[in-house]
Amino acid sequence: MKNKIVFLLFIFISITILKVKAQDSAVITVTPQSFSKIIIRIPPFEGETEEEVSSLIRKLLNYHLICVALKEPPLKGFKEKSYYLKGRLSKGSRFFFEGELIDVFEEKPIKRYKAEATSLEKLAYALSDQIIRDISPYQGVSQSKLVFVKRNKRGDHLYIMDFSKRNLKRIRSAELILFPKFSPSGKKIAYLIYEKGHYNLEIYHILTGEVEKFKLQGLSSAPIWALDERHLYLTLGKEGEINVYKFSLEEKTLTPLTKGKGVHQAGSISPDERFIAYVGDSSGNPQIYFLDLSTKQIKRISFEGKYNTSPRFSPKGDRLLYLSSQGGQNQLVIYNLKTGEKKKYLLQGINLTDPSFSPTGDYLIFKAKGKYGKGLYLLHLDSLLYYSYLPFENLYYPDWGKLY
Repeated sequence: MKNKIVFLLFIFISITILKVKAQDSAVITVTPQSFSKIIIRIPPFEGETEEEVSSLIRKLLNYHLICVALKEPPLKGFKEKSYYLKGRLSKGSRFFFEGELIDVFEEKPIKRYKAEATSLEKLAYALSDQIIRDISPYQGVSQSKLVFVKRNKRGDHLYIMDFSKRNLKRIRSAELILFPKFSPSGKKIAYLIYEKGHYNLEIYHILTGEVEKFKLQGLSSAPIWALDERHLYLTLGKEGEINVYKFSLEEKTLTPLTKGKGVHQAGSISPDERFIAYVGDSSGNPQIYFLDLSTKQIKRISFEGKYNTSPRFSPKGDRLLYLSSQGGQNQLVIYNLKTGEKKKYLLQGINLTDPSFSPTGDYLIFKAKGKYGKGLYLLHLDSLLYYSYLPFENLYYPDWGKLY
């Protein structure tokens, strides 16, 4: 019984590979050294006793990959292309920060800050994201959470934590836990669980700790949240067919969306909930398709590679990414939904699986094995800078949600 879902997960790998008559686009091999990072200097703030806020802000900015945050203030009289954050921290019933961001080269302040929060941690998160917005064209992800599965010989453990790597919390343990996915609000997590000889769908409510359980036969892929959080899109195996269904959490009813023999495995839903991106093998090997939820029309998206998997819509709605296998290594394909252009990227020394977008759409987190070891890696999409975010080999199925 337990082996059934494992077979479904890897069924595409065992399918006979047919040649696809399409021209492959050029592959861009990238290394993480080809981007000029933004330097920002953040010495301890006035009023700090143990650098509670300034040190955390430096860590968060460095986690964003596009910055180099340093503790040392700029040298007097020396012009450099960098930024300098100085300020004062005070405490009343809440925590307060007042400061300014200075362009060191121009020798003038470009932003003044007044911020308050109920904790030093929340203050640091908010300031970090604001700084990212002020010094770059990107949105910060300090105010976000991650979920992942840690696996060992005794079973699986489901964890959530802040992007800062703080507030790690185990929320579920079982023999097998698969595919955790945050709801759009970031307040719920749906996942599949194997327990007492059966697979079930569970939904964990982060604020209350409440767990909803649903017994569904033939579950075989990640649950995908609808925008209203009252429905999920599920992949179910029934009578030799594996298809995509819409599941009502309130009425507990299933509506089939795809049909036919073979495998149709749901991967992602577009931000406007118009399309489901799924993996299907109707061409003889796994390829990416779009299902128009209003017209039920199907459009094939991928034509390259031995097999293509893991379609993910960007939260911005401007692109779709998926993985294309070449020579035993997964390449990252980014498909521009507005122009139709495709670019394929081979990350030097990295073989990635289980990609997930940040809530801003600027970053990916994924499981990988590469020159930095095994673990969960973080990638900034525009610069293609990446690093080993959690360097532990027994971590699986990362997903990224909002910090509410």
